[in-house]
Amino acid sequence: MNKYQVTERMKMLKKLINSPDTNIHINGGGADIYEEINNPPTDKDGFVHKYYLQETTKGLIEVLIEKER
Repeated sequence: MNKYQVTERMKMLKKLINSPDTNIHINGGGADIYEEINNPPTDKDGFVHKYYLQETTKGLIEVLIEKER
């Protein structure tokens, strides 16, 4: 995935986990993951790169991609 795709997926993931209709439980480091999703690390142009993210967050992004297919 390029930085545009990762940034878009992070926006989708943020919207999903902050929805009152969503009940997501993240095992291991949950608070860190929620913080990373709500305030993702970005480059100077505001894009999120996949290599900036924790493995759990990368996995959640991959799940979103598969769900869309």
